[in-house]
Amino acid sequence: MPSYGPCFFCGRRNPQGIKLEVFAEGEEVWAEFQLSETFTGYEGRIHGGMLAGVLDEVMWWAVAWRTGRACLTVEMTVRYKKPTPVKRRYRARARAVEVSSKIAMAEGEIEDLTEGKVCSTAKGRYYLLSGRSNQEALALLDYTACSPAVRARFLQEVEEPTTEAH
Repeated sequence: MPSYGPCFFCGRRNPQGIKLEVFAEGEEVWAEFQLSETFTGYEGRIHGGMLAGVLDEVMWWAVAWRTGRACLTVEMTVRYKKPTPVKRRYRARARAVEVSSKIAMAEGEIEDLTEGKVCSTAKGRYYLLSGRSNQEALALLDYTACSPAVRARFLQEVEEPTTEAH
């Protein structure tokens, strides 16, 4: 998947970011990650805000992948099911579950790859950008590591308005 350079979660150019690499398989997107003590919330556990951010990131990409459109997070709920120790590998995955012309719903989860158990789940609602706003947002993404198929899904020709001579 593409990334947005300055983004804290997916940006490859953000020196403080976690640089999630997001992948798509069918209609699902996923990313594996491991966080250091820098992201501790309490006693060797990842801060819940970081987990919420990772879930928001993969749900955003799930919506973008399914619709080919950029979006804005409207609301999100997270359920923390078990502690998430730092220094372990996790997989975040998400999928868009409902899409209308303006709003998409997504669901996501984070799984502890050491124990094979789901640590956190989330549901989110996303406002789909359209027209020029969508084109401008998608044009800001970094597609250098993407396949031609991924580029084609997001980068569509901008139709120039025609002017008729009278």
